[in-house]
Amino acid sequence: MVIRDLRFAFRQLTKSPGFALAVILTLALGIGVNTAVFSMVDGFMLRSLPFREPERVAALIFHVQGVSQRSEQYFSEDDDSHNGVTWQALKENLHSATIASWGATGGVNLQAATAGGAAIRYVHDTHVSADYFDVLGVPLAMGRSFTAEEDRPHGPNAVVLSYGLWQSAFHGDASIVGRAIDLKGEPYAVVGVLARGAVTPGNADLFTPLRPATTGECGGTNCGILMRLKPGANWQQVAAELAPIHLRSMDEVSGLVRGGAWLYAQPLARYTGGDMQPKVKVLMVAVGFILAIACANLAGLALVRIARRRREIATRLALGAARFEVLRQLWIENLVLALLGAAAGLVVAAAVLKGLQSLLPDEMLPVGGFAMDGRVLAFTFGASLVTSLFFGVLPALTTRRVDLRSAMSVGSYSVAGGTGRVRQWLIGAEIALTVVLLAAAGLLVRTLVHLETLPPGFDAHNVMTAKASLDDARYHDAAALHGLFDKGLTAMRRIPGVHDAAVSLSVPYERGLNDGITILDGKRAGSKTGSSMSYVSPGYLSTLHIPLLAGRDVAESDTETSQMVAMVNEEFAQKFFGDHAPIGRHFQLNDSGDPVYTIVGVISNVAKRPGIEGDAPLGTEPVFYLPAKQMPQGLANIAHLWYQPSWIVRTAGPVTGLTESMQKALAEADPLLPFSGFYSMDQILAQQLQQQRIEVLLFTTLAGLALMLSAIGIYALVSNLVVQRTREIGIRIALGSSLGEAMAVVGKSGAISAGCGVVAGIALSLLAVRVLASEIYGIGTYDPVTFVAVPALLLAIAAIASFLPTLRIIGIEPAETLRAE
Repeated sequence: MVIRDLRFAFRQLTKSPGFALAVILTLALGIGVNTAVFSMVDGFMLRSLPFREPERVAALIFHVQGVSQRSEQYFSEDDDSHNGVTWQALKENLHSATIASWGATGGVNLQAATAGGAAIRYVHDTHVSADYFDVLGVPLAMGRSFTAEEDRPHGPNAVVLSYGLWQSAFHGDASIVGRAIDLKGEPYAVVGVLARGAVTPGNADLFTPLRPATTGECGGTNCGILMRLKPGANWQQVAAELAPIHLRSMDEVSGLVRGGAWLYAQPLARYTGGDMQPKVKVLMVAVGFILAIACANLAGLALVRIARRRREIATRLALGAARFEVLRQLWIENLVLALLGAAAGLVVAAAVLKGLQSLLPDEMLPVGGFAMDGRVLAFTFGASLVTSLFFGVLPALTTRRVDLRSAMSVGSYSVAGGTGRVRQWLIGAEIALTVVLLAAAGLLVRTLVHLETLPPGFDAHNVMTAKASLDDARYHDAAALHGLFDKGLTAMRRIPGVHDAAVSLSVPYERGLNDGITILDGKRAGSKTGSSMSYVSPGYLSTLHIPLLAGRDVAESDTETSQMVAMVNEEFAQKFFGDHAPIGRHFQLNDSGDPVYTIVGVISNVAKRPGIEGDAPLGTEPVFYLPAKQMPQGLANIAHLWYQPSWIVRTAGPVTGLTESMQKALAEADPLLPFSGFYSMDQILAQQLQQQRIEVLLFTTLAGLALMLSAIGIYALVSNLVVQRTREIGIRIALGSSLGEAMAVVGKSGAISAGCGVVAGIALSLLAVRVLASEIYGIGTYDPVTFVAVPALLLAIAAIASFLPTLRIIGIEPAETLRAE
């Protein structure tokens, strides 16, 4: 029986190839984008992590909640960054789990053999503790992990290679374990190679010992901590052992909050990609709207198709077919279409995932990337079943009201009056959902425009920057580091077309290094606080055309043997000194020997990614700038773990071969130091706003797709009404009605549906956009521009979609129409 129904379904579809193609293409888009996004949900939230017994692994989280003593605002936040004090406390108190830690992931220089001899290769290095691979559950192809001896301060240099780097840089040499390689300017013994296919968070090229301690890299809250349950232990035991440790951790936040602070273990599945989980949930809802809009459109098409088959359905009923059998046959036809649409949707999903994989940065990808596994395929099949019911059940149920006598006597284009009303409700519903997507896209677009048009505070034209890794033993000495800067900049200033050059730890738009300071005089004298900082060479202000508002610039005379000086930005001066002149005032670094700096200059604020205050992608915050030669060397060594300093040049205009000339200039100072990349200021801005641009791209694409489907739905509704009411329109025109009046009578159905949908959509949007509050900067969540522009755009599109089909009325000849009827 089912086989017979399937054969009949295929015959019916071949009779209406246009209808079938429209349905399959619409479902391919709807199910395709849903499958792609569900694959993201699967990767971040459902799929088992590619580690041994991942359910026995957790990340250590430091939770703080209470009322801020400064703002008197309640807050609650989790932090996954820890210091050496917490590490030592865990070593002493945590007995039911094995712990491991990881720190900085940054670019380093590797000298690898090539066919033409040795070459410097830029690779990514992550610092990990001795038990990291065992705790995470990552297998090694050969060798071992780090020993306790290698993981102690000043221990032997050792490195574990990723499988990919072993193959590409060392050609899969099986004798690599035990050999020394030149890494970061000194020899490192290769002790292990990860197994093929092994993945880690961040997917570094190689790993070196972290050596967690209360000084150095883990002297601040810069390290993450993982734990794996020991055999026979459970998470309740871990919680009990963590409970007393929070008292020690509370000392770190005393004076900042009135409330509580404690440590807890978060399952690795929730921790990995935790920042992305809320985003993919929102995206899943958004693409669900797309599928609902598509189904509403298809339901409208199916209503028309069934209405045109009323005589066929009535004939089958008259010949003795049960109404259930007719419903089953119609549902099977819809199911066939849904399955064909789902198959095409898999192709769409694969293309979307491939695009996302190349578009998204590593931190926005799940561990192991995206995969269309069995769970994703099951979702696609389930989606096809649901959609077959959704866009088929309403039209099919209309057959229950078929009157055999009237159905056999009316023309094939007659439709029950209720059918038109159902279609209007469907169109209104899809427009309401479209309003929500358009509002979300509009808010994100407005946010991006705000961020991209922030006053930069400098002149970005004709500026090129180049980064190089100084996480290198050769530059742990101040004289060598300063010599590199002097020689490199001297050579770059000789490049034809270069007006000026400078070096800085970070450049505008980038996040600065966070450091603790004590204000020694002024209105905030004695206060310990945090601030963003950078070191700069003489010529930094003139190279970037940053205005000097008071005092002086950094000079060549500012060396390690002269008075320690600093420049500060406007926001630093205002926050810590108010209306008092900051020139001549002092602050002290809270580490690195506690040097005291005298403020000698105030410069304009420049747009940057905040690191201390706020979480906006771009803004301003207090910043101080130290002369490069007065940066404490220990602090510079730590900073170079995370930051690659930038060489900055300003030219009069485009310079042919500028990047090659810059690399040659650096080679004059150090032929073994390559630049890792060259960036214009526009490219750096794009990097900082990459996540916002991706969100805008995704939501505007979905909103555009929804708008297109809604416009098609309105067009189809009005177009079908023109066909249905041709005789009525002919009569109206014959009785003296104008073409405009006749067109208005038909077109108002689309306008009414659109108007009701827009009103409902605005109300729904006001509730829904709260979910995006954390992604909106510089404009209100209920931005009036967005909430005026979106309805206006939709109503304009609806008016056009309603008007175009009514143009057919112009060609109606009343006499011929009446004669035909």
